[in-house]
Amino acid sequence: MNPLLLALGVLGVGIGGSLCYSGWKTRATRNLIASTETTEILQLTPGPAEVVGQSEATDDGLFPAPFTDDEVVAASWEIEEWEESGKHSSWRSEGSGSYATEFYLDDGTDRVLVRPEGADLEFDPAGRWEQEIGVDEPLPDPIQAFLAMDSTPGDPQEALIKALDFGQQVGDRRYTQNTIAAGDQVYVLGTATRVGAHSFGANDFEIVASADDGHRDAERFIVSNRSESDLIDAQASSARWRLIGGLFVTLLGVGLLAAGVAA
Repeated sequence: MNPLLLALGVLGVGIGGSLCYSGWKTRATRNLIASTETTEILQLTPGPAEVVGQSEATDDGLFPAPFTDDEVVAASWEIEEWEESGKHSSWRSEGSGSYATEFYLDDGTDRVLVRPEGADLEFDPAGRWEQEIGVDEPLPDPIQAFLAMDSTPGDPQEALIKALDFGQQVGDRRYTQNTIAAGDQVYVLGTATRVGAHSFGANDFEIVASADDGHRDAERFIVSNRSESDLIDAQASSARWRLIGGLFVTLLGVGLLAAGVAA
């Protein structure tokens, strides 16, 4: 028996199984989106619901985007820093995150409050914003304000000898953000639950991750400014490659296990 081959085989089977499981879950999400019918907001009933409409700010207002002057209902961000070690150099993630605030969704028949806490945020890649800023370059005001917060990365590192650091320099940073803005066409799959209406005809529903109201909760909570067809295509593609990759790695792991036992 060869302990190294056995260890590599176990690792391969584990990674392959994890990829297959992830692919299966992604495929299940794709099927859920495809099989759930879009409901007009005026016709909402308690339980799982899929609605599409235009996002609108609540009275509490919007969030500032991480790195620009835009105001948004949801955003994700990542900060990467250029690092060099010997002959190797690459972008290293210094931090990432996402956030969202409550917003209204209006489809022309009515509007509903969406509380996105716990939602999977799926951003349209066409709206991706990215900018590289050199370590010696001044930062735009929105980025300075963002970095001043306690929960974000601080100032970048600098090369020990700048005169020898040509081209991409140690400490250069790449800032990336994705956003859902007020006015965007937004897809929401979640749990519709009834809340007390203060006047006759007032909107008395909101969409949340889950509700303790005696009705069935939605299996997933998704908020996206991608179209339903784009979401279905993206989920299907991701599931396919994860399943193929997972199967390949699993078979490779099984082969290594067999070789390890026979050695």
